[in-house]
Amino acid sequence: MNHRHAIHLSLLNGLSKFMAIGKTMLIAGLFGAGASLDAFWVAYSLPTLLPALLTTVITVAFVPRFMASLEGRRGVAVWRGANTLFTLILGLAVLASLAMGWYAEALVGFLAPGLAAETQADAVRMTRLLLPCVPILTLSSILSAISNALERFTLPALEGVLTNITVLLAIIWLGRQLGVTALMWGVLSGFLLQAGVLLWGNRDLLRDSVRPAWDLRHPDFRAPAAHLLPLLVGSAGSVLTGLINQYFLSGGDQGTISAMAYASMFAMLPLEVFAQAVITTYYPALGRHFARGEWREAADRFADGVRFVLFLTLPSAVLLYLFAEPAMALLLERGEFTAEDTQLTAQLTAIMSLGLVFRAFAYFNYRVLHAAVRPWLQVSIGLLGVVVHASLCLLWVERHGAAGVAWAAAFSILLSALLSLLAAAHILRMRWHAGLAREIARLGLLTACLIGFSLVAEGLASHWPSEIRHLQAAWQLALGALAGILTLLIAGLIRQPDVVMLWKASRNALRRR
Repeated sequence: MNHRHAIHLSLLNGLSKFMAIGKTMLIAGLFGAGASLDAFWVAYSLPTLLPALLTTVITVAFVPRFMASLEGRRGVAVWRGANTLFTLILGLAVLASLAMGWYAEALVGFLAPGLAAETQADAVRMTRLLLPCVPILTLSSILSAISNALERFTLPALEGVLTNITVLLAIIWLGRQLGVTALMWGVLSGFLLQAGVLLWGNRDLLRDSVRPAWDLRHPDFRAPAAHLLPLLVGSAGSVLTGLINQYFLSGGDQGTISAMAYASMFAMLPLEVFAQAVITTYYPALGRHFARGEWREAADRFADGVRFVLFLTLPSAVLLYLFAEPAMALLLERGEFTAEDTQLTAQLTAIMSLGLVFRAFAYFNYRVLHAAVRPWLQVSIGLLGVVVHASLCLLWVERHGAAGVAWAAAFSILLSALLSLLAAAHILRMRWHAGLAREIARLGLLTACLIGFSLVAEGLASHWPSEIRHLQAAWQLALGALAGILTLLIAGLIRQPDVVMLWKASRNALRRR
């Protein structure tokens, strides 16, 4: 069941990211990697900062409590503690948006001190215009947490699809007239649309159970609330990584922040398409097992999920690292996006792809720690990663520039992945056994095959030079795709469990049709 839900979410996430690629191509062609786009990314990071924290906080704190006491129960009285939690968080979001508007200039100056004066002024203006995103996204976070707890995964997964649709339409209709400001209106419209869809999809529960409430002594409020502080601190640590990147990049060349934004989108794409679907669908089950004291079942579910995450992200990381430059050339290099922008973006994408697997691994491990109600353990690991990241940025940014910032992020998430794995294995009382060794060996063999096929593909591509840069890039990517297909065939031959499961699920779906 978890695999089926994960595949369904992966398809929705894939549709969202396919549209995101189209959106990114339009943005690159119209705006390149210049100062105005730098201003937008700085402005975008501030109003979405708190909702990004709250999305994780609400989901991770609420789902285990829901599984323990609210599952299958409805009514305003039953949900009074949960409603108090939601009321408090939404009220904090409104207050935070007002404070951000008042202190926008100081916040932009603190988070991106190296921006030119005109770019900084644009960032302040757009920050204030985007402030309605804070309460809107917080409301969506609450509704998404409820949907995920009820294992209604489709509606929350539509967020990227709806937002990308509105941004694409805004760029097409208003991009040439309004410039980068069109992005802002597209983003705001998309967030409003997503909140409306979630309100409609959860209308039955909203009608029966959800009301404003204020009962700070209720056990269903106090239990998640005790979880909130470490979650806020830990989630702030993960968000701080992006802000640290922005801080150090703001003192670099014009357009460096935008190049990192492009690279982050592509490097994290497999995480958001595949790994996030696995993490989202496995977390309620993990919470249920922990609530019932089913340690063996939780350990089995964790091992199954880790294998699935690695199977989906390892090949993606290999292909991104080896084919980053032709991908950026084919997708982005047109209009205002120059060959120099392609080279920088490809370099950053390749470096950040190395951290892709570790990030997915760490995020899945973190959910185990939260399902086991060990939030401060995750906080300690996450904050240590932030300290390491900031320290490495200080050491490397002056000598290596944007590449040094990307390497710092990759090394810090590697540390977090290793520490969180040790912590999760200890909590689950897991032991190394022959079956686990066999599965890891299979994944290692498949990764080695993919690397070998990809290197052969690169060699073949070099023997077909073309004066048309986009044609050459398309040929390289086609050979890279062939390498991936050959690896997938080998995975089927050696009966890799996830490939077998995907094949059976596809066959059953065709039979039902």
